[in-house]
Amino acid sequence: MKQYKGMMIKNKRLLGLILLSALLSISCTRDKLSEVSAVEQNKVLRSHTDLDQWIKETLTLPYGIEVVYHWDRNAAEVGSYTYPPKEDKVREVLETAKRLWIDLYSQDTFGGSKYLFGKAPIKLYLYGGKNIDFYGFEHLANRAATGTEMHLYNVNDFDAKDETKVYALMRSVHHQFAHRLSELFPYDRDVFLSISSHRYHYSTADYLAKVQTTIKNRNDIWKISKYANRYGCITLNALLSAPDDFAEMVSVSLLHTPRELKQALKNANTPPPGYDEEEKQKVMEEAKQAHKELAEKLEFVRNYYSKNLGVNLVQMQRSAHKLMKLYTSKEEKEKES
Repeated sequence: MKQYKGMMIKNKRLLGLILLSALLSISCTRDKLSEVSAVEQNKVLRSHTDLDQWIKETLTLPYGIEVVYHWDRNAAEVGSYTYPPKEDKVREVLETAKRLWIDLYSQDTFGGSKYLFGKAPIKLYLYGGKNIDFYGFEHLANRAATGTEMHLYNVNDFDAKDETKVYALMRSVHHQFAHRLSELFPYDRDVFLSISSHRYHYSTADYLAKVQTTIKNRNDIWKISKYANRYGCITLNALLSAPDDFAEMVSVSLLHTPRELKQALKNANTPPPGYDEEEKQKVMEEAKQAHKELAEKLEFVRNYYSKNLGVNLVQMQRSAHKLMKLYTSKEEKEKES
C-alpha cells in the first residue's frame, strides 16, 4: 500500500512538471523576445514637427546648433528647480536670439555669414522656468555647463514685444557666448583674475542672494548694479567668479550704451553715503580702487575682442544697439496694430 502511494505521489509530481513545461513552451511561442531593448522602449517617440524643421533649417544646418527643448532633467543644473518650456514659446525665444546674437556676429563688419559655424554652442537647451539656486539666487546660465552648451531659462514668460524680457534673454545669450569664445580664443586668465581677485564670492551662500532679493523689479537683476560697481564689478553676477566677471563685462558692453558704462565707472568712484568723517580717507581710497579695477576690466575685454577676435567691441556695441532698437520697435508696431 505504501509503495502504491509513493508511486502516486511521484506520478503527480511528474504530471505537474510536464504541465508546467507545456505552459512555458506555449508562453515562449506566443511571446517572442522583443528586438527593441528596454532602454529603447522607454524613449518617447516624437513626430517631426514644423518647429523641428524650422530649427533644423535656421540653426542646425547653417550653424551646427542642436536645440533641445524637450524635457531633459539631467541637463538642468544640480540644485536648481525648473521645468519644460511651452512649445509655442520656443520659436519666439530662438527667433529673438537669432536676430540679436547670430545676425550680429554674422555682419560683414565683424565675422561674416560663416563666422559662427563651429564657434556657436553645439547644444542649446531651453527651460520653462527660472534658474534659481538653493539660496534663492537667480543665475543667468547653468554654471556647471561647458562652453559647448547654452542654457536659456524662463522661456514660458518670454514676450518678444516686451523690451525688458528681450534684454534679459540677450544678457544670458551674450554672457554664455562670451564663455564659449573664451574657450575657443583663450585670454590670459591669470592677468584678468589679478585685477579683482579679492572680490569674488564663488558662492551665493553668503549675502549675494540676499542682495539680489532686495531688488523689487526682476528686470533690474541683470542690469548694471551700483552695489557691484562699488566693488569693482559691473553686475551682481560678476561678483561670483573671474570667468563670470569676464562674461558679464562682454554681455553688459553689448547691451548698454557707452554713457551707461561711464555711469558705472562713476558709481564705482563714488563712496557710499553714510560714512564718518574719520573714515573719509579710507572710503575714498576704496572707491578709487573700485574705479581702477572696473576700468581695467573694461579695457581688457575690448583688447581681447580686438586682438583675439579681430572685432572692435565698441563698434559691435553700436551695432547691437541698432539691432535691438530695430527689433523691439518692430515688435511694438505689431503690438499696436
